[in-house]
Amino acid sequence: MFKKLLSALKGNKNKNSANTLAEQSNSGASPTADEELIVAYDAHGREMHIARGEWREKVFLPSLQQKWGIAQELHDGIIIGLNDGFAADLLPAAERLVEIDDIAERSHVIHGIVLMHNEQLAAAESTLRQGIAKVGATGILLTNLAKVFSARGDEVLADETLWQAIQADPNQENGLLWWASIQREREGETGYLAALHKAGSLPGSWRAQLWLARHHLEQQDVAAARALYAEVLAEGRVDGDVLMMISGDLGNNGEIPLILKLIAPLYNEHQHGPLAGMNLLRAYQALNQPEEGEKLLERLYGLSFAPIKQHLDQFAQTFREMDRGVSQSTPVDPDTLEISTLQLTQIIWHYGLCMADWLLQPKPQQAQQVGFFAFTKIAHDTTHAQSQREDDIGRLARALPLYFAEATHYWSEFATSCYFQVVVGGGPILSGAEVDANQLFDIIPQEMKYFVTGEIGCTGEGEQRHWQLTLNLWDCTQRVKLAAESEHFAESELGEKVLQLEHRLLARIGEQRQQPWDHFYSRPSSEAMSIYLSELGQTFMLTLAANEQISRDSIWGERAMLDWPLNMALQWPQAEVPKLMYLAGLGKAFDYKSEVLVEYKARTLEVLRQAEVENLPAARLAPLVWKIFGMTEEFETHQRNLPADTSESYLAWLDRVQEK
Repeated sequence: MFKKLLSALKGNKNKNSANTLAEQSNSGASPTADEELIVAYDAHGREMHIARGEWREKVFLPSLQQKWGIAQELHDGIIIGLNDGFAADLLPAAERLVEIDDIAERSHVIHGIVLMHNEQLAAAESTLRQGIAKVGATGILLTNLAKVFSARGDEVLADETLWQAIQADPNQENGLLWWASIQREREGETGYLAALHKAGSLPGSWRAQLWLARHHLEQQDVAAARALYAEVLAEGRVDGDVLMMISGDLGNNGEIPLILKLIAPLYNEHQHGPLAGMNLLRAYQALNQPEEGEKLLERLYGLSFAPIKQHLDQFAQTFREMDRGVSQSTPVDPDTLEISTLQLTQIIWHYGLCMADWLLQPKPQQAQQVGFFAFTKIAHDTTHAQSQREDDIGRLARALPLYFAEATHYWSEFATSCYFQVVVGGGPILSGAEVDANQLFDIIPQEMKYFVTGEIGCTGEGEQRHWQLTLNLWDCTQRVKLAAESEHFAESELGEKVLQLEHRLLARIGEQRQQPWDHFYSRPSSEAMSIYLSELGQTFMLTLAANEQISRDSIWGERAMLDWPLNMALQWPQAEVPKLMYLAGLGKAFDYKSEVLVEYKARTLEVLRQAEVENLPAARLAPLVWKIFGMTEEFETHQRNLPADTSESYLAWLDRVQEK
């Protein structure tokens, strides 16, 4: 089901469809050229565009009916319908709200607004007066009553009623701005400011002060604006609207440091909502404070509010790039480091799935092996050992052997292993020294027939980068190098060249398969290869954390790592591997006790739901998901209802999941 974006976030509806990660985002019949598109968000936070008529029939009206017995949800649904111009459909819902809502003011206001939108002014006046009879002449009831009089053309009575509304509640935004706008139309800017001052003099007033402060900012009188803000905030007038308006006005007028000084100490995402927090993120970005921005991101991600997720992801990427720009390399003494060799006997994204050998068929024990070692960096300088954040060369130096091992596993009869050197508690090593094959021949297991080493180098930046990549194939029986395959290529050719090297490697080792080892597997396309390799590099880091080779706190950009395969799965829904990669990443995050894991529950259950509908392999991993998110009842129900012919391997897997 779609989640509608709040009007404050979306602004005007855009008739032009934006690009989305998934090709199937714009489902259903294509709208006509002049048909308005509704902007919505799915469970993954992806922006969707759906024709207005289709939204009304398939989403809005069924959803409204489901809310028929819950006043708050019905109220919110009516508001959405009003914003989307479906007032003609809302009369029964508004009448129903009056019947069930304990908040009489709210229900009678909404009923009156719906009636006004349908030009039933007498009925609107009647329901508003009924509301006043129940709860008194509140500001919002009087404001809407004034709208009825204005719609009839009785401006004198409308003015009198509107001023009564402001006296009853000087901070009711709709009434205050309407009244001030009327004075501006009649007396110009002088009348507008006088109206705000008059309203600001009423007891308890604070909203008029905010509008006066905006005026001062526009006149570059920052001191006067700041004094008004201090007055409002000192009186405890702190809600999401206040913080949003202050931060937005300061940002629009270039007073960004004041946003952090006035708003950041007061902001609580649970009390004030996400919108003021978004303005704070913009301030941290503008003032080049990525560390503080990332701290706030953690809090906003914790709200699990789908419509802002894509915006948070953009901020996260920006802050990571800012961090990368200021990160320092630290010299280290190699003699003081504890180095271990990590052997991976499974494909990297098989880890985290609790050895699901009933789904991921293992190679026979007697199968001959091909080993893959981390690639070395082609050194263009004599840089000494140092500690630094992972860069593209380091990631590819690990991702490429992981990919070639995966390709060999799936498209040949060989079993595979990967070997990486890791600084215990620090992270993987990127060596600039040439591999000594003789040393490797002495340590490899007897069943290994071949092993592969490689070198990687890069010159240039961004799209202008050029890569140098070499694969070396070694015969373990003869203790000789059988082949060396090298490529020089531009950044845009990475995927094509990797697939070419894979083809030549498989041809060299032989025993190729026409069908993949697991039936659902498919190799990535050349266009997808760069993204696929990034995922292999990232899941490698998650694997290190899950196996306590590095600390959880040292994972840089954890959410991006967990999101990456999910975005791949949404982009390429026909591919099964990204879905398994995603679930494996969650399994690893569970193992290292990730603090962000809870944010992924709703999206993961949606992935499972869709997989079940389409009868995909990922659906069969549901017990792992239930374990990860503490869904004990679902797990136990599944165990009790297993068919009698359930395989021993599946039962053993369930036990491993339960003990996880």
